[in-house]
Amino acid sequence: MTTTITISKTELLSRLQSVSKIISPKNTLPIMDNILLDIQDGTIRISAADHQGRINTSIDGILTDNNISVCIEPKLLIEALKTLPEQPITISIDEKLAVIVKYKGGKFELAGLSPNEFPKEKDVTNATKISLSSKVLLNGIEKTIFCASTDDLRPIMTSVYLDITEGQISFVASDGHKLALLELQDESMTEEISFALPLKIATILKGIVKPSDELINIFINGNSARFELGSDSIVATLQEGSYPNYRSVIPQNNDKILSIGKGDLNGALKRVSVFANQSSSLVKLELTNDQIKISAQDIDYSVAADETVTCEYNNNSMAIGFKGHFLTELISAIPTSNLQMSFSDPSRATLITPVDDKSEDKLVYLLMPMMLNN
Repeated sequence: MTTTITISKTELLSRLQSVSKIISPKNTLPIMDNILLDIQDGTIRISAADHQGRINTSIDGILTDNNISVCIEPKLLIEALKTLPEQPITISIDEKLAVIVKYKGGKFELAGLSPNEFPKEKDVTNATKISLSSKVLLNGIEKTIFCASTDDLRPIMTSVYLDITEGQISFVASDGHKLALLELQDESMTEEISFALPLKIATILKGIVKPSDELINIFINGNSARFELGSDSIVATLQEGSYPNYRSVIPQNNDKILSIGKGDLNGALKRVSVFANQSSSLVKLELTNDQIKISAQDIDYSVAADETVTCEYNNNSMAIGFKGHFLTELISAIPTSNLQMSFSDPSRATLITPVDDKSEDKLVYLLMPMMLNN
């Protein structure tokens, strides 16, 4: 018996592109190069997975005459659908799982696979449930994700860490050189729970979630978390291990305070960093009364640059070095037009925070310095 469904081309293409984001080019199971189409009672559920998680999306109200499940490789279908104008298309799947996609004037033929080996969805029954607005989750990920490590030798650090206590949720990410902490006050948080969301899943959420007041329900059970976003759901395999005590590394006594316009500092940094050594990216900051001098050089190519920017600083003169692109990255993420940098000495962590932020939220970036050669 052949199963036939009729569906909007635009709707199908959008959902295929969305779930395909999780497919890895280095899958250990060949079946995970495919997506799962599960057609049941007028609903088509489209799923894709890798070892870190799974994305599901559902389309209701489709015209169908039977129930069936099949796996197909999505790349060719996505590329072909991109070239079609919007129109209803018909997908037919026979008993041997041969797939034919018909459109006005033509058809695509694809070989389907049995869904039996496709990874089963992880069970999150008896899970702890928390609810966040879409804009809170998106803000937390966007403000921290770029500080996460990409070194697979320390898997726990290749994550965005969510630390939830009563009345507060904290988003944290760090690679050992830089750290981001965003603390959000939320009276609806009554559970105490924490989990490390893999970098890949956090990146997918960042691309899917829209900034709105719509609630996202999160179910956490053991090493799994399920995010429910309307007709979509994302199930993540959480990173195992204990996340480092991030609060213990944030200095509490940095007494040298510099206040400066974000645009002024960032512009100077970007210009001067062009002349920094390509391998070290070292830039030097020299702090004196109400001004900061930013300099960089590459001795190998006999190039150098420096620029002086007005600021508010009234403490002992100091010189400190940073990796230029790290510093630029952190400053660019500050949401206000002015920022504050607090220092202790040239060998200890510097903190970067917003100024004139009317929000009750607390955003802190930490950056470790680099050694300067005399």
